[in-house]
Amino acid sequence: MAFRLTSRRLADARRNVAHRVTALFEHVRHSLGLRLALQFASLFTAAMMVVALALSFLVVRSLSVAVEGELRASGAVFDRLWQQRAEELSGTGETLARDFGFRAAVATGDEATMRSALDNMRGRAKVAGAFILGIDGRIHGLVDAVSRADAAGLWDALDQGRTGGVAILGGKALQLVAAPILAPQLNGWLVLADDIDQRRMRLLEQLSAVPLHAGVLVRQSGRWRAMTNGFEEKAAAGSGAFSEAKDPGQLFSLEGPQGGALALARPIPTLDPGRQALLLLTYPKHLAYAQQRWLLGALALLTLLGLAVVVAVTWRAAGRIIRPLERLDEAAARIADGASERVEVRGQDELARLGHTFNRMAGEIEERERRITHLAFNDTLTGLPNRAMFHEELGRQLRGCASGDGLAIHCLDLDNFKATNDTLGHPAGDALLMATAERLTRVAQGHFVARLSGDEFVVIQRLDGNREAAGRLARAMLEALARTLPIDGHTVQSSVSIGIALFPQDGEDASKLMSSADLALYRAKDNGRGNYAYFEEALNERAQHRRQVEADLHEAIQTGQFKLVFQPQLDLASGAISAFEALIRWQHPVHGLVSPLDFIPVAEETGLIVPIGAWVIHEACREAARWPDEIRIAVNVSSIQFYHSGLAQTVVQALAASGLAAGRLEIELTESVFLEGDDKTHATLHSLRQLGVRTALDDFGTGYSSLSYLQSFPFDKLKIDQSFIRNLLTQPGAIAVVRAIIDLATALGMTTTAEGVEEPDQLAELKRQGCATVQGYLFSRPIAAQAVPAFIQQNGGLLRAPQVAQRRKAASQAR
Repeated sequence: MAFRLTSRRLADARRNVAHRVTALFEHVRHSLGLRLALQFASLFTAAMMVVALALSFLVVRSLSVAVEGELRASGAVFDRLWQQRAEELSGTGETLARDFGFRAAVATGDEATMRSALDNMRGRAKVAGAFILGIDGRIHGLVDAVSRADAAGLWDALDQGRTGGVAILGGKALQLVAAPILAPQLNGWLVLADDIDQRRMRLLEQLSAVPLHAGVLVRQSGRWRAMTNGFEEKAAAGSGAFSEAKDPGQLFSLEGPQGGALALARPIPTLDPGRQALLLLTYPKHLAYAQQRWLLGALALLTLLGLAVVVAVTWRAAGRIIRPLERLDEAAARIADGASERVEVRGQDELARLGHTFNRMAGEIEERERRITHLAFNDTLTGLPNRAMFHEELGRQLRGCASGDGLAIHCLDLDNFKATNDTLGHPAGDALLMATAERLTRVAQGHFVARLSGDEFVVIQRLDGNREAAGRLARAMLEALARTLPIDGHTVQSSVSIGIALFPQDGEDASKLMSSADLALYRAKDNGRGNYAYFEEALNERAQHRRQVEADLHEAIQTGQFKLVFQPQLDLASGAISAFEALIRWQHPVHGLVSPLDFIPVAEETGLIVPIGAWVIHEACREAARWPDEIRIAVNVSSIQFYHSGLAQTVVQALAASGLAAGRLEIELTESVFLEGDDKTHATLHSLRQLGVRTALDDFGTGYSSLSYLQSFPFDKLKIDQSFIRNLLTQPGAIAVVRAIIDLATALGMTTTAEGVEEPDQLAELKRQGCATVQGYLFSRPIAAQAVPAFIQQNGGLLRAPQVAQRRKAASQAR
C-alpha cells in the first residue's frame, strides 16, 4: 500500500512539472508572436498609448487620494482594536498573576494546578494560548512548539520592560501580553498569546467602507514574511517599499502575479526591539480604478481593430519560431504520462539552448524519481529496508502465508547502544549500526531484514511449519552480533536482545505481532540482555498491569493517596533519638496498602518518581519542622530524581516553605547514582553541600561501591545495609566486614548507621565495633507522622536498656 501511494505521488509530481512546463511554453509562444506583432504595429499605436497614459494618470491621481484616506481610517481602527485587546489581556493576566494559589503553584512547580488555571483563563479570555515562563527558562502551559530559543528571546524582551507586542513563537506570529508573577520576588512571567489570524483581519476588512485586504507582516532574517494567509506574494513584492518608506502612513504601490494594489503599512509594536512588524492594508487596483475602465476599454477596442491586420500578417512569420516550442510542449506531455522523453535540437540560437535545457531537466527529473523511490523505502545509513518497506513486506507475507506455515518476527535491539554513542560519539555509533546491519544481513540471509529506527532492527522469518527454526536463527544472530568490533581505534563489545513473536498464535495482524515482539524484547532485556525470549500471554497481562499501576499513580498524585511514616535512628553513644527516616506508603482506594516494591519501579520507569519524590521532600521537611531542633529527617532520593535538573530547587523550596534548617535535612542516595557519569553527579552533590544539606550513602556495600566514590565526594554518613546486620552473629566474617566499613567511614570523617537491627546481641556487637547510630524493629517500627511528637516525648529523647528489651519483645510478637 505504501509503495502504491508513493508511486502515485511521484506520478502526480511528474504531471505537475509537465503541466507547468507546458503552461510556460504556451506563454512563451504567445509572447513571441505578440512581440513580433507589436514591433510592426508600434508606430500605429504610439499616439493611442500617449492618450491612454495621460487619461490613466489623471484618473489614478484622483482615485489614489480617496483610497489613501480610506486606508488611513482603517489603520486607525486597527490601532484602537489592537490597544483594546492588549488592555483586556493585560488586565486578565495581572488578575491571575496576583492570585495567591496560582503564585504558590508556580513557586512549588505544581504543574497540574498551573495547567488548570491557565486552561480556565484561556477559555475566559478567548486566547489561543497561555503559558508560564519560569525563572529557570522553562515553559509551562498550553502553547506548543515554544523552543528554548523562543523562551530566551522572551526573557530578553521582558527584562527590558517590554510586556506587550508581536512575537514569533514556533514560526507563528502572536500578540503577546505578559504579567509578572511575584511571590514576592519574581518567579516568572504569565504570558497570554492571541492569534493574529485571518479572522481578525476579516473583522477589520468588514469595518472598512471599501473592499480592502488586511494582513500582518514580520521582518525576519532581513526578509518580510506574511503571518496571515494570502499575503505571501505581497510580502515578497513589497519588501523594498517597506524598507524605503520614511513615513509609516505613506501610500505606495504593490505589484504581484495576482495584480497590483495600493497599500498602506502601519507599524505594530513588537516584544523584540530588533524586529519589525507591520499591518499591511491593500486595495486592489482593479477595484480602485474601475472608473477608468470604460475609457481604457474604448481605447483598447480601437487599438485592437488596428492591430488585427498587423497581427494576422506577423503571425504567419512567427510560426517558424513557435513550431519548435510546440515540439517541446508535446514532449512535456509525454513526460507527464511517464515516458522517458528527449527532443531533437538543431542550431545554436536561443530556441536550441532552450531544447538543451529541456533535455537536461528531463534527465534530472528521472534521476530524482529514482532517488525518491529509494529513500522512501530504504534506510539512508545502513541501506536496509526502512519501517515503511517493512510494513509493506510484512503485510504481503501475512497475506501469502499458507495455513500451518507460520512466520516469526524477530525484534532486535542493541544493548548499551546509548553508552557507545555517549562515550565514543555519534560517528562511532553510526559505524556500529552499519556493522550490525552487515552481520545481520549475512547471518539472516534469505530472510527479510529491516532497520526500524535508532538501534532497532527486525527480521521476518518464514517458518514453513517448523517453530524450532525461529530459535536456531535467534541463536545464530546472537552469536554473530556478540563479537567485538574495532571502531575508530576502540574495541567495542556489542550484543543484542531479541524478542520473538509467532504468526498466527501471537497475533493475526501486523500491529498485534509487533506489539507481541516488543513485549518479548522487554522480557529478554529483563532477563539480563544478550539473549532472546518468546512472547507469552503473561507478558501481555504484566504489561496491562504495569499500565494500570501507572494510571493509578497519576490519580494517586492528583488525589493525595500517599502518606509518610517515620522510623527513628538512635545515637549509640548517648542513647538519644538523632533522626527519623521518612518512608513513603501508598493507600490505594481499592487495593489497600501497596508495597513500595510494587510501585516505585513503575514510578521510576515513567518519570513519576520526580513529582512523588518532590512531595516526599516537602512533606518530610514540613513534619520535621515541628520536632526538636537536634533531631534530623532523612529522605531517600531515587537516582532518577537525583538526575532531574530541579532537585536542588525542590530542596530549596521545601526548606523555605517549612522553615527547616538545611543541616537538619539528610538526603540518602544509593550507589546507582554514580553509574551515569561523574561530572553531573558531583555537580549535584556539591550543590546540595553548598545548601548545607547532609548526604548519606545508603545500602553501602551491596551494589557498585568503590573507594573512588568516597574519595571523589565525602559523604556525611554511610548506611550499612541490613543484609550485613542480619547475618552479623551467624555468618563467619560478617563482623569483620562491618568493622571494615566502620573503620573506613571513621578514617574518611564520616559517621555510620546500621539498618535492620532486631536483636539486642546485634546492638551490643555494633556498639563494640564503634557504630555511631542504629535503626530497626528492635527500637521501633515506622510510625505515623502524628505519633512522632508523642514518641519523642515518651522516650525523653533517650533510649534505655529496659526499653530496648521491651521493644524487642513487642517486635517479636508483631512478627
